[in-house]
Amino acid sequence: MRGFWQKIKGSWIGSLLFSCLLILIFFGLFFLVNLDLKPTSKNQPLSDSSVNFNLDGEIKKRLNGIDVSAESYSAWAIRFGLDASNSGLDQDPDKDDLANYLEYVYGTNPLERDTDKDTYSDKAEIANGYDPDAPGDSNIKPRVEISIAKIKILAPMIWSKSEHEQDMLKELENGLGHYLKTSAPGQVGNMIISGHSSNYIWAKGDYNHVFRDLDNLEKNDVITVTTFQKNGKIIIYRYQVSEKFVTVPNDTRIFENSDSPILTLSTCWPIGTNFRRLIVKAQLQK
Repeated sequence: MRGFWQKIKGSWIGSLLFSCLLILIFFGLFFLVNLDLKPTSKNQPLSDSSVNFNLDGEIKKRLNGIDVSAESYSAWAIRFGLDASNSGLDQDPDKDDLANYLEYVYGTNPLERDTDKDTYSDKAEIANGYDPDAPGDSNIKPRVEISIAKIKILAPMIWSKSEHEQDMLKELENGLGHYLKTSAPGQVGNMIISGHSSNYIWAKGDYNHVFRDLDNLEKNDVITVTTFQKNGKIIIYRYQVSEKFVTVPNDTRIFENSDSPILTLSTCWPIGTNFRRLIVKAQLQK
């Protein structure tokens, strides 16, 4: 027998057969080690092969113009271990009043009421403009950018922390101001944003004329609001202009609330004055 193997090794055919044998032994050991012999649970998790998920299109319909950059809903559900009993779009396994499809959109944990463990529920944080997945700090708000392609605007939104005029003017040096206590992007209510149409030559800031062309907007023009969360989620809300008017600074129409998501842009008008306001109203695109 020893002589037979020595003859095999001495030829190229023998070398080839010997190599094939080693490869077969390697793959045999590999599959043996990695074979999953664990028993399956009675309530098995979802898989692409066991459940036919055709829900991404349905979610897009529900979001009324909101774009979400993310994995598919089925992949998301599988990642969190949801099963056939609790993975429906409108189900709420963690009972935080945030349906599964919205947990998917915002990147929160569908099995945890408070994803970032800051004592505020995910639903409460989203409704008030906070980042629901910013660990350890309930005061973190997402970065927001506002763009209006027609008049070539791209500017950061500054979350106002004060209702005092001097504080708000200071914030406008760095972008567009979000009025305190008004709605958050995409949420029900009136989100009020202000910006300069003009300013003093010596005034600080890169946004002293950001709204100088606001009067060029017309009905149905699009205003895009993009939210960047700590978890990497990028959520895009599109609003369509519904009306435009010039009025006094304390006109109640500027501040009136709404039972649907609306956006109000405000700037001093005419350019070079601050006696009146140019107002642009927009509704979340459907």
